[in-house]
Amino acid sequence: MSALSPPITFLPIDLSRWDHGPAGDALVVPVWSDVRPLRGAAGLLDWRLCGRLSQMIREGRVSGALHEKLLLVTNRIPWRRVLAIGIGVSTAFDEDAFRSTIDCSLQALRGIGASSVAMALPGRDVDLIRPDRAVRHFMAALAQSEETGGAWLERLTIIDVPSVSKTLGDSFRALYAAR
Repeated sequence: MSALSPPITFLPIDLSRWDHGPAGDALVVPVWSDVRPLRGAAGLLDWRLCGRLSQMIREGRVSGALHEKLLLVTNRIPWRRVLAIGIGVSTAFDEDAFRSTIDCSLQALRGIGASSVAMALPGRDVDLIRPDRAVRHFMAALAQSEETGGAWLERLTIIDVPSVSKTLGDSFRALYAAR
């Protein structure tokens, strides 16, 4: 297979690029239970939402516990909904936690009927998983999701720091070529 399917694009953690990027059904941001202030895509999203995520954390409405899910509807970003997914304590994060969080995210996205998705991969905001490993585990989880219910993801945008976009893209292309 020469082309990526679903089509995959990359966006940096940059609001002006988000504003001009492809709109979609949902943005997935990972939230740690022990990293404050929020970092990476979650931190930038929180800033755009005028501290809404931080406020919900302070109020105890969300904690970032592993697999905790918070769905928000917003018109302040190009994606109609935000899925904040808890990834637990940073010191306990490993590849198993990455895989289970991706599985949980994909199941939730499928459940809400999201087919055009932007996602910040868990653990990448503090570099706890290498880009190539993140891609490998993500693709395995997506393949498993599609095996159980058919193809559902039509477009995927990965959000990460600009310096790893090429590495992520190369990893995705290599895995698709091997299929």
